[in-house]
Amino acid sequence: MSTKTIEQHLAALQKRVAALEAKARRKPLGTWMDVFGMAKDDDLFPEAIEPGAEWRKKENRRRK
Repeated sequence: MSTKTIEQHLAALQKRVAALEAKARRKPLGTWMDVFGMAKDDDLFPEAIEPGAEWRKKENRRRK
């Protein structure tokens, strides 16, 4: 490979890495008002919160 080809390939890779890093950065959620109600129409939401509810019930009984 010539030096010019390697430099072009490196520049392309650097551009791709920068794009991936920008995508991977976590965006702050903001206040609770920004996320409140996000799952209200999600059919799987009750199933998703069930394990946490069960754990809280168990912990509350254990601590009494």
